[in-house]
Amino acid sequence: MLFTLIISLFVVSTAYCDEPWVHITTNDAIKIYAKKVASSPLRALRAEGMVDGKIENIVAILRNVKSATKWVPNLIERTDLESPSDVEVILYDITDMPWPLKDRDSVVHYKLSMSKDKKSLVLNFKSVDHSKMPLADNRVRAIITYGILEFSPRGDKTFARLTMLVDPMGKIPKWAVNLVQVRFPYDFLMSLNEYAPKTQLKPLPKIQKMIDQLIRD
Repeated sequence: MLFTLIISLFVVSTAYCDEPWVHITTNDAIKIYAKKVASSPLRALRAEGMVDGKIENIVAILRNVKSATKWVPNLIERTDLESPSDVEVILYDITDMPWPLKDRDSVVHYKLSMSKDKKSLVLNFKSVDHSKMPLADNRVRAIITYGILEFSPRGDKTFARLTMLVDPMGKIPKWAVNLVQVRFPYDFLMSLNEYAPKTQLKPLPKIQKMIDQLIRD
């Protein structure tokens, strides 16, 4: 009995350990990865590749609230709830979902920093609660457990890597979420790739200061 219990505990603990990233596909030079994680039945996702546009263009776009609906896939509305500084913000998003599903909303805290080797900018983001945006009856509150968006300058282009674990919540079966959601990080980077070269937006002062300190290969 003791032996059986030990084996059972080992199997359970192994089943809930994070697994290595698995390469799923490559589209338009964007590589897509997924992996099982211990804390969720949903897979974490990753997309990485080169994005047209300088790093200055990309971070300026990401920080600009008004232009977000022009390029973020399926985004209906974005509201700035708090802006403690140029490099930190709490945003409220409403995302369109196909009928008959309810639209999703989210309250997300974003903070930009520099990598330890000073070669990249790193945008960390995750869901938070906020008194200005209680739950709405006509929407479902999605949860971003974690997200990391890394940018490294490569001349007139930028290498980008998006890693995230997102639960749209609601009654959608988790297997269906895993099947459909895998495309989101790819769509996000491709949309950024299309919009970045066209933008006239400039980085906010504190962000520009961080960009000026980057070590470029």
